[in-house]
Amino acid sequence: MAKLILTLNGSVINQYFIDKACVSIGRGADNDIVINDPVLSREHARVVSVGKDQIVEDLQSSNGTLVNGTPLVRQILQHCDVIELGSHQLRYMSARVAADVELERTMMIQALARKGAPVEGAPVVTVPVVRAARVRLPEGCVKVLAGEGRHAIGETVRLDRVVATFGSPGEQLLVIARRPQGFVLTHVEGAQQTRVNQQSTGSAPHTLCDGDLIEAAGYRLEFRLDQPIGKTDVE
Repeated sequence: MAKLILTLNGSVINQYFIDKACVSIGRGADNDIVINDPVLSREHARVVSVGKDQIVEDLQSSNGTLVNGTPLVRQILQHCDVIELGSHQLRYMSARVAADVELERTMMIQALARKGAPVEGAPVVTVPVVRAARVRLPEGCVKVLAGEGRHAIGETVRLDRVVATFGSPGEQLLVIARRPQGFVLTHVEGAQQTRVNQQSTGSAPHTLCDGDLIEAAGYRLEFRLDQPIGKTDVE
């Protein structure tokens, strides 16, 4: 049976077996997997079982969902895929694939044991390790120009996490999410509308550009982008 392992900052919080046709994920209490994160929508995503496969779908959430660093719409899950929801992660583990890998490993060990030790003087063959491509996330920061709160005027706040929040939950809350394609600002809650360059962003996610001036959650912030977007590294 496949399962999803929920983690936060590398620490395991819980695990959930996919034992029904549809597993709902979100901030609302009526979901199968409830994640208490203000960035998530009440009904954020779901995992649907079709035959022997599991398909993950984003339910048009406000801040989106990533799978292995790539924005999600709908895709079949593969063993060890990581679903990113705000600051939380769900790692998909397929019991069927894990069992196949273990069987293959056992058979390989048995085959090597039958062959015995290598012949003296035989050439040593080195098998290159294939490294997976890793998306390079953009680097950026905001400088606090005005406002009162946990960030002082003149302070530079690095945006080096998946999400950064400004304001107070339940009152005024602004979220800046770090994505492979750039930094995305979202007005989560509060009567005072978020403004970028003196224009209201409404409730829809807004992609930030270098030099943008942000007014939200009692702050006035200047956004700065440090490096180009879209490059990849080899891990």
